[in-house]
Amino acid sequence: MLDDIVGYRLRRAQVLVYQDYVRTVGSLDIRPAQFAAMTIIGANPGLSQTTLAATMGIDRSGAVILIDALEEKALAARVPSPVDRRTYAIVLTDKGQATLAQLKQLVMEHDDRVTACLTPEERVQLNALLLRLYQG
Repeated sequence: MLDDIVGYRLRRAQVLVYQDYVRTVGSLDIRPAQFAAMTIIGANPGLSQTTLAATMGIDRSGAVILIDALEEKALAARVPSPVDRRTYAIVLTDKGQATLAQLKQLVMEHDDRVTACLTPEERVQLNALLLRLYQG
């Protein structure tokens, strides 16, 4: 029965992908959600916590926890928003930008490794199918 359940197959694949991710970036001590947050912040410096949460599809409280962790590692900072004095803008620190550049390279190598059994067309198809699942 389990072999016919999409969620079971997704979870098995996720475990394998996560284990390889940890082996690949383990020395940097950046979890996948932190990497995702850093990537989004790096591409959109100055975004708000609310925007980060919405972009990642998580609760605002989850974004606060992520940003707190990145601040503790001196990778991101909250600065006064130039457009709304009631909110903070999130930016990567110099250390965060350098770490993100290193992470991007490692994560691309990791992604290539975990999808090595797929053809380029299958990889595109898998990404498209996963997108359809979480976009509804």
